[in-house]
Amino acid sequence: MEWQNEEFALGGVNHLALVTSDMKRTVEFYTQVLGMRLVKTIELSGGRGQHFFFDMGGGNMLAFFWFPDAPDPAPGISAPVNAPGLGEWISAIGSMNHIAFNVPEEKFLEYRTKLAAKGVTISPILDHDDS
Repeated sequence: MEWQNEEFALGGVNHLALVTSDMKRTVEFYTQVLGMRLVKTIELSGGRGQHFFFDMGGGNMLAFFWFPDAPDPAPGISAPVNAPGLGEWISAIGSMNHIAFNVPEEKFLEYRTKLAAKGVTISPILDHDDS
């Protein structure tokens, strides 16, 4: 692994951890729609919930917690109200606004079409110059 930092041996992101209200639906989306592998499942002690990990490729994982007593979502505060280009998408400091996956540039439009065919809401393309 190549280290990018001389002060701390950081090798990139191991995983991002989000919170879901419906683990079954989350697992179905990431495995059946996006084709990611579910690589680890952890039952939290004392019935406090579950922690699931999906392989995003390149040594990166996306993880979700399910907490039985999690507070309700607060759109417009802890998460965007809508997707970029479809309305207000500002969220609070410290919140997770969105996740962007690296894909081959030449496959980008094909993948948008595939996701739409699977019933995924597709936002307008936002040009980030290099992503």
